Amino acid sequence: MITTALIALAAATAAPQATCATPEQATAVRSFYASLPSAPPLVARRHMNLAEEVVSSGLPTDYATGVSGAHFKAVWDSVAEWPVAFFIMDQKGWIMKFEGPVPALLGNKRNDAFTDVKAPGANGLISHIRPDLVTSIHAVALPGGVGRDGKMREGMTRAVIFYDASQESVFGLYASLAGEDLNKAAIPAFEKTMALMRTLPQECGR
Repeated sequence: MITTALIALAAATAAPQATCATPEQATAVRSFYASLPSAPPLVARRHMNLAEEVVSSGLPTDYATGVSGAHFKAVWDSVAEWPVAFFIMDQKGWIMKFEGPVPALLGNKRNDAFTDVKAPGANGLISHIRPDLVTSIHAVALPGGVGRDGKMREGMTRAVIFYDASQESVFGLYASLAGEDLNKAAIPAFEKTMALMRTLPQECGR
């Protein structure tokens, strides 16, 4: 059974603003990805010394789309249709990864700011989240390529990543990771989610 997770963030009275890459930062991000195309933004930000949200917002339109956190429900309703996802959470340097069904939004059942989510069935993620603190949501589809270790990363990295005011990801839902043998069942559903996000107003003017 997957361990129950709790994502608890500080309270806020209004949705915070996303942070977008400057033209100079976007140029640097695109130069980095020209040589290391498959790196998730979580990895690229360590090499570039940039906030992860800035990395995602600096990716070219062929590789990414990004929308305001105000569209959380529309995006989450779409990812909730994925049959499975590979979750990656970086909480103060503690990297947690697990594969499981995507939880559905249950709404707020208490007198507080949290929204409950629960995976279908007996197993999977159960959490209390703060959609109102999400600054932006980015979908990335990054081609494989040679890594820094000289090894080829086959396949693609496909993910929907949620950011807050820290400019770092709260969590990412991955349909695939270049070089990793993940369940491929979520890939068609990811494509639908990314297509949906492309129809919404783009947060960083892509």
